[in-house]
Amino acid sequence: MDPAVLLDSLQLALRPENIGWLLLGFTSGIIVGAIPGLIESTFLAIVLPFTIYLDVWPAIFFITGGYVASEASGSYPAILLNMPGTPGTTATAFEGHPMALRGQSGEAIGISVAASAIGTGLGALVFMFLGPMIGGLANKFGSPEVFMLGVFGLSAVASFTGRDVVKGVASVLLGLLIATTGLDLYEGVPRAHFGLLELYDSLPLLPVLLGLFGFSEILSLASRAHLKTIAAHPPSGLAGPLRGIRMALTYPVTIVRSAIIGLLIGIVPGAGGSAASVISYGQARQWSRHPEQFGKGSVEGLLATDTANNSVVPGALLPTFTLGIPGSPVAVVALAALMLQGIRPGPGFYTNYGTEAAAIGWGLLFCVLLLLLICLPLASVIARVVSVSLKVLLPIIFLMCIVGIFTSRQFLFDVHVMAVFGVLGFYIKKLGYSPVALLLALILGRTLEENFFRSMMIGGPEIFLQKPIALALLALAVATIVLPLLAGRLLRREAQA
Repeated sequence: MDPAVLLDSLQLALRPENIGWLLLGFTSGIIVGAIPGLIESTFLAIVLPFTIYLDVWPAIFFITGGYVASEASGSYPAILLNMPGTPGTTATAFEGHPMALRGQSGEAIGISVAASAIGTGLGALVFMFLGPMIGGLANKFGSPEVFMLGVFGLSAVASFTGRDVVKGVASVLLGLLIATTGLDLYEGVPRAHFGLLELYDSLPLLPVLLGLFGFSEILSLASRAHLKTIAAHPPSGLAGPLRGIRMALTYPVTIVRSAIIGLLIGIVPGAGGSAASVISYGQARQWSRHPEQFGKGSVEGLLATDTANNSVVPGALLPTFTLGIPGSPVAVVALAALMLQGIRPGPGFYTNYGTEAAAIGWGLLFCVLLLLLICLPLASVIARVVSVSLKVLLPIIFLMCIVGIFTSRQFLFDVHVMAVFGVLGFYIKKLGYSPVALLLALILGRTLEENFFRSMMIGGPEIFLQKPIALALLALAVATIVLPLLAGRLLRREAQA
């Protein structure tokens, strides 16, 4: 990367308003991640309407800080209560909670914080230095390549989210169908407006996003039975967490391997932190000299899962900015935040916003310092946040959803859209379908339609077979759908044999 761009981006990242909103997002993310049941995508979807009143880069810094902090602090309830604070910290409970039950909660939190800081830091460096290269390649994409890139992104999301590939594909198709709402791009004919003037200009993105990720989660939590857990004593003082950091640094190979796994899985659309942490945990056990300790409080296991979970964050943001294909549910929210501010990520982003993109990398590095400066000294205080009752939180969150949506455009119609998609999202998740796949298809629907018709006018259907990159992306898209189906069929045959 050009040193001049690095210096300019550092100056941009150090602006007081950007640092202030990064710190506010980070602090809010810690609290959200520490509360079992509240996931980071829900939190960011709820606060997204309020970021409209900010300039674009303070809004992105706020989301970045909240994303990193919520992933990191999700380990607190996993370690102390055996209740993952976020989906990506599910495997954290496998080793963290047994450590806490034998009086090593401080050490477990120290290991988790060290893993989170290292994973985020290594990922931030990759984001800063590989992003321009990927962006340069993306700049060479024409309409056929952009269309096939979108198809590949949707096929990958369909494969890696939801309970099975068929339901993932169905979620994508439903999202594409909903994306047809509004005026036809070429003939100007209104479609699927149901007589409502508000739908002539397509569905508003913000109420749909908040309904699928925020209001639906409120309904899910409200319908959940009381969860009984075994609580461990939170740490007191810094001695335990500092010992945990020293224990973590004795496994450099595990750290590097887990960070690479997290980055690669973060780049794959839809895979997310939960897949990265579980895969990294399995790899750590396979390569460990003491696999018998796994499940009983293994330092290697805890280090592997939290390093991978947090290196997913910059990994997921990389394809979001360079290709316009989010790598995780939270990256979908980041994509929506940019689009609401009039910036469209994708090919050309690093050309037009190279300094700003590098500034986000600096923001990720600042989050590493915040993890060490905030999460360690306040470990005992933050850990007690897990005791907050959802009966108190849910009405507050519900009110924030209503106020946020209404104040964004002052349309009561937006509140109705949020409610409809909230109910839809609740049943989609309950039946094993993917709200992430649906939302991504809705976001990419217009882009796919535009580039498909443009490609057809340029060279007809055969153009997708004549362009090498488009053909390769088509092959990858087919493989991501077909291979999981074949693997599932083979597993069923083996089970029946």
